[in-house]
Amino acid sequence: VVAQLDRRCVFILQIPRLQLPAMPSEDGGVDLLAEAEALGLGADEGEEDLGGDDEDVGGGEDLSGDPPGHDAAAAEPRFAVGQVVRVLKESGLYADCTIVAADQTEMGPMYAVRFEDGFVQSLVPEAELSV
Repeated sequence: VVAQLDRRCVFILQIPRLQLPAMPSEDGGVDLLAEAEALGLGADEGEEDLGGDDEDVGGGEDLSGDPPGHDAAAAEPRFAVGQVVRVLKESGLYADCTIVAADQTEMGPMYAVRFEDGFVQSLVPEAELSV
């Protein structure tokens, strides 16, 4: 099928879908595993081992960090909206900023701060702020 739009030729190719007969399961529904096997999608004997066996549980490095304390969610924000504070930046230097939002989260108080250049940083933990 060929169509012409705005002096451009567009070719549309229609490919018929492969239709396999539905394989009934014991309860009368469609057996998806049997259909997958008929398509060659079943388990492969030469399948690559990705190392996810049950014996390896807990053997790797824990990247989740320490969980917050039980009282973290109950902690009220120490700093008020509009208060000028200093934030510890990744470079290790402190920068002056203004609190524009304070919220209680499960991880403890979190803040949104506006730097002097107008940039707003969200999700700043209370531990990174000082007066």
